[in-house]
Amino acid sequence: MRWPIPALLLSLLALTAPLQAKEELVTLPKRDTVQLTIYNSVDLTLVRETRELTFKKGNNRLQFSWANTLIDPTSVEFNALTNPDKIEVLDTSYPAESNQMLIWTISSEEAVSAKVEISYFTSGISWGPSTTACSAAMSAA
Repeated sequence: MRWPIPALLLSLLALTAPLQAKEELVTLPKRDTVQLTIYNSVDLTLVRETRELTFKKGNNRLQFSWANTLIDPTSVEFNALTNPDKIEVLDTSYPAESNQMLIWTISSEEAVSAKVEISYFTSGISWGPSTTACSAAMSAA
C-alpha cells in the first residue's frame, strides 16, 4: 500500500501534536522596591526585591534570570509577603540550556495577587561614605 506524501505528513503531525503543547512561562515584572545589605569585608551583598504578582488558579511557572550579574544561584529564595496561605512554591528548576536562569512552579488555590519578596546573594557591589560641605562664602556666591 502506498500512502501519498501529504497523508503521511498529516499522520506524523497528528502523532507529534501533543508534544508541541504551549507552555505558559511568565517573566517577572519590574521591581517595586530593592533593599541592599552590603558586606564590604567579604564582597557579599544580600538583595531583597519586592514585586506585585498575579497568579492564576492552578500551577504558575515564573522565570527569574540574572544574565551578566554575579548572583549566587543557590541563594535565590521566593517568599510570599501577602496571601502566603493561598500560594505555594512546588519546585525550583534550573534549565539545562541556561546557567543564569531558574523557573519556579507555584501553585495557587485561586486567582490571586500577592506581594512577594525575592532575595539572593550577589557580589561585586561595595560602598563607602562621602561628605560634601558648603561654606557660607560659597553659598553666597
